[in-house]
Amino acid sequence: MRNGSEYLSKNETLDMIGVYAKLKTPLLGIDVVSIHESDVKTDLNKTIWFKTQRGVYKTARTFAMRQMVGEWNWSEIKVG
Repeated sequence: MRNGSEYLSKNETLDMIGVYAKLKTPLLGIDVVSIHESDVKTDLNKTIWFKTQRGVYKTARTFAMRQMVGEWNWSEIKVG
């Protein structure tokens, strides 16, 4: 946890998306970040916001699997 945000690893992210799907928790977005020592770096291309909940869990899983590679191995899931 940094600056009030809880960052999850790739496996934790995929697991939490599954949990949210079972609970039907609305997802607002996912922010994929790179963490080096005390520096958290994000990029516009590593963030997704959901306008609708139609197909949101499949889209979220696909986004996390594709974007969480290399140094970009942490994420913050935003739920509503």
